[in-house]
Amino acid sequence: MMNVKRLMELVRPAPPPPGVAGEPAGQGKPVRRSSRAAAVDLAPLGDTLGAGGGWANPEYGAYYATSVSVYAAVKLRADAVSRPPVMLYRRSPEGTRMTVAPAHPAQQLLNRVNPWYTRGDLWRATEIYLNLWGQAFWALERDEAGRREIWPLRPDRVTILPDRQRYIRGFVYRGRAGAPVAYTADEVIWLRYFNPLEEFAGLSPLAPARLSVDMGGDGLRFNRNFLRNSAQPDFVLLTDAQMTDAEIEDFYNRWEARYRGPQNAHRPAIANFVRDIRTLGLSHRDMDFIRGLRWSLEEVSRAYGVPKPLLSDLERATFANINAAERIFWRNTIVPELRFLEEQLNRLLLPRLGYPDLELEFDLGAIEAMQEDENSRVSREMQLLDRGVVTINELRRQRHLPEVAWGNEPRRG
Repeated sequence: MMNVKRLMELVRPAPPPPGVAGEPAGQGKPVRRSSRAAAVDLAPLGDTLGAGGGWANPEYGAYYATSVSVYAAVKLRADAVSRPPVMLYRRSPEGTRMTVAPAHPAQQLLNRVNPWYTRGDLWRATEIYLNLWGQAFWALERDEAGRREIWPLRPDRVTILPDRQRYIRGFVYRGRAGAPVAYTADEVIWLRYFNPLEEFAGLSPLAPARLSVDMGGDGLRFNRNFLRNSAQPDFVLLTDAQMTDAEIEDFYNRWEARYRGPQNAHRPAIANFVRDIRTLGLSHRDMDFIRGLRWSLEEVSRAYGVPKPLLSDLERATFANINAAERIFWRNTIVPELRFLEEQLNRLLLPRLGYPDLELEFDLGAIEAMQEDENSRVSREMQLLDRGVVTINELRRQRHLPEVAWGNEPRRG
């Protein structure tokens, strides 16, 4: 009953603010937390029925379970995102960043997401949802003792309720049976990839790659049926007689009993009523099965930013270029993804938890692929320091370390 009441409050249009023509009393500015353009673009029933639902296609989730290339690319990204630990920092009055103690409530929440999810489970679920649907939702709830919990929500079951003044009024989750669960805007963290075609929906990487993935799946199904039917090409039998439906069905039954299956491959066929046989369609060579599968894999590699050697395409792989692929993967794909998550959570999560002074950051110090870049950075800084281009304190400020009294003079010799 409480959920129904909350749902009705979310669906009901927001009352106009006090004052004249939507302006608060005693002031001359309207209360608006979204742009005028966003309010104009809102569909007539969008604030009641929700917006952006058409972009969260439930079929996108099925690709993770049916396409090897999609599964491999998404899992690789999810495992990578879950590897670095999440650290919280607070800035001192001097500007130095100090690590928050492990006992801090926000750090405990990120380490203990809820009774059933580990820290890695949260980040894997978030990255998988982003990679399949282009958006992810965290529900912020409390347990019986009042402690915070984070629960990932399946994106294709979440509807966004936009608002002409508040931008987003709330969210509605509809479960397997369609029962709605209402959340206010402050109870959900919404992470999304920018969608130039729909403001209230994320853009799934599968949207542009779907046709190529389907082509690879169609090729697999064709090849499987091709082999199951003894690799016989399609053909047509021409007769002079008019056959009844019963005779045609009887012919098919006898033909499959004699010639279907690998054990009957190349068995001679005899049909005294047939005057001609003509093959139809393209040969298996003409279909270029392997090249089609490779193209499908390449499209998935492009869409998800995962180099092909990391997807087990080892035709031209060497130890050197696999190491290079790992560094490219982390530098060009995972690090930007982590920076995206940091920015979103610093803006959305920490203020709602009551800690706007904290900063969240993924610690990449233990990632092997990033250590070589760190070594190159240290070598470059040492060269600049030895040549007097920068001072000790300038480098310490770049690394968010406190300054030292003797660090303002450049080194000589």
